[in-house]
Amino acid sequence: MKLGFQPDIDHTLSRAFEFAEENDFDHVELLLDHPNFYHEVVSPEEVAELSNSYDIEVLIHASAINTNFISISSEIRKASYREIEKTLFFAEKCDAELVTIHIGWNPGFITARGFVFREEWYDRHNERVLTEELLPFVRENELIAIENTINISGGIMRGLERIIEETDVRLTFDIGHYAVKGGHEIFIENFDRIENIHLHDNRGEYDEHLELGKGEIDFTLIPSDYSRYLTLELRDEDAILGSKEFMMKTGLWM
Repeated sequence: MKLGFQPDIDHTLSRAFEFAEENDFDHVELLLDHPNFYHEVVSPEEVAELSNSYDIEVLIHASAINTNFISISSEIRKASYREIEKTLFFAEKCDAELVTIHIGWNPGFITARGFVFREEWYDRHNERVLTEELLPFVRENELIAIENTINISGGIMRGLERIIEETDVRLTFDIGHYAVKGGHEIFIENFDRIENIHLHDNRGEYDEHLELGKGEIDFTLIPSDYSRYLTLELRDEDAILGSKEFMMKTGLWM
């Protein structure tokens, strides 16, 4: 297994790689939602140079704020594909190993009787756009790894099932999301596709991104023979180092 992290929110690009070297990490996953790492702010040549000089691998987490592949707006979806194409170009130029994407979200509404969300409003739409648009796109882009984020059921489940069945798409498994969202068993059932695991903890109620050992997640869910990337998704130096220590004490990382 290769252990890495997403940078502390106060890291510069160079500091992220320095921190990785100082603490014997194997890779850095750059979250492109952060203004220090967005592909219009840093050059892929700079990333590649740092990666080579520190001998630290690079993973890319595509912007989740600037993309929504299940938006009801065709214009937003088109813009999302343009954004991910630029991200993939950036990733290729800096020799990144994979690009994690979120599929997006459907909105609910604040009403006088509280928050209301109806899955059936989006059911057929979600299945259609995932199978007609995302499926052919990921088939042609082998760097992509789809992450488990929102609840997975109905049209989203049917769409993801077809993507997994009809393509060689890779997956990023977020164990924190798995603990608080529904339908993520599809990722467990396809663990042979998982190239990257996002590690953080929570207390089973909502997505907290706690230091490992500070919540209730059972990390033994990760198979002992898993051999790809483990990425600490904490974005805080102390929590990153504390989580690494937890992993070493518990045998999650040797």
